[in-house]
Amino acid sequence: GAAAVVVPAKRQEPWRFTRLDDFWRCPAASRPVAGAAAVSADDVAAWLPANDAEPVVVVVDGAVDADLSRHLGFFDDGRAWCGSVADAPAEVLRDAGPVHVALPEVVREENMPLRTSLGAGCWTALNAACAKDAVVVWRQADAAALAAADAARADDAGDFASTDSPEYRVHVVHVRSADAGAAHARTVVICGDGANVAVRESFVGVGAAALLEEGTALTNARTNANIGEGAAFRHVLDAQEAGQVHLHHVAAVAARDGAFFSRALADAPASARVCVDVDVAGPGGFFDFAGVQLGSTKQRLDLRTALTHSAPDGASVQDIRNVASDAARLVFKGRIDVPQLGQRTNADQICRSLVLDDGASVDAMPSLEIVADDVKCTHGATVADLDEERIFYLESRGLSRADARALLIKAFCFELVQKTEDMVPAASLARLEQKLRTFEEREKSKAAAPGRFSSI
Repeated sequence: GAAAVVVPAKRQEPWRFTRLDDFWRCPAASRPVAGAAAVSADDVAAWLPANDAEPVVVVVDGAVDADLSRHLGFFDDGRAWCGSVADAPAEVLRDAGPVHVALPEVVREENMPLRTSLGAGCWTALNAACAKDAVVVWRQADAAALAAADAARADDAGDFASTDSPEYRVHVVHVRSADAGAAHARTVVICGDGANVAVRESFVGVGAAALLEEGTALTNARTNANIGEGAAFRHVLDAQEAGQVHLHHVAAVAARDGAFFSRALADAPASARVCVDVDVAGPGGFFDFAGVQLGSTKQRLDLRTALTHSAPDGASVQDIRNVASDAARLVFKGRIDVPQLGQRTNADQICRSLVLDDGASVDAMPSLEIVADDVKCTHGATVADLDEERIFYLESRGLSRADARALLIKAFCFELVQKTEDMVPAASLARLEQKLRTFEEREKSKAAAPGRFSSI
């Protein structure tokens, strides 16, 4: 009930490192933006995939726009479907469940200490109450692919084997054009047994909404995924509205031998908090996470992961990269729980951070909570400036110190970006390049000012 929803406060552990003022100062309800015009195909063209055959769901101010979207409805001979929940057929709704009613995040938080929760309950409940529409992506089970993967695992003595089912790609573009204040986005993904699904979500402001005063627009997004036995799901969060406030909760449950590949890029919002909550609920499940945060000026970027290996023989790998300059503050807090049932779990978590200026800061907090006694788990974090030996090597090859530092920063970030570059649209890649250019320009300006050195 409503009494179970805990309102975030700084005294609570999930919110201790988050500047809540950024969220509370945004108007609670959406309001029209003066001078807003209808969204055209040209406004979203840069966010579309290069392959015209891939489905695109364009959500304008909270509602699916069928005219701007493409390939909605059934796809691939009726084995896949995407579109608005209002248009979803009975078989899709049966698998999706009560899209707006089910609140697994709230139920889960009722049964765990607040110190270990992500604090998602209040925001997901608000999303369920206020979302105008929901995007549903459904992929039917692929029995043949599941059987082939099971056979491959049997031949390889239980090693992980990914499904060979064709990947069903869907690109979801959330567009703000006419509303300031709070917007609530909702995406539900159902990946049947043995299926292979990829979903990319981008959040952009166009027209008058792109010119809003910084911090006056809040996006409260929620993505839920059910990953069937032997299935694979890839989720990419590649863009948030520039200069605004973004809050996103991703929750996924992976069944036996299911795999979840999650990618999160954050570089544009004034303040952002992305939480990824995963339960590897079936034996042999796999979770792969890569996150990149690039902060400058006074940006506040916050990335959280909560992983539970609640079944045996699971594996996971998490790799997070942070770059902070100027007066930016970046946060990563990751938790891996391995209860008694999670025997023979193999889990790795590493957070690497670059602090380029004395005024910037990074709070990195990886953690493990292990009850099972037969596991192999590691976690770690590094916070430093660039390696002087690598800088010297590039200088010895003719690069200036500023150019060497800029090249190393780009390599540090794009090592992870390249893992999902095939799903990232041209607009996002251009935005990341621009962000890296600001780092490069700042490095050159520091090089031109004698006596300025980082204390890191």
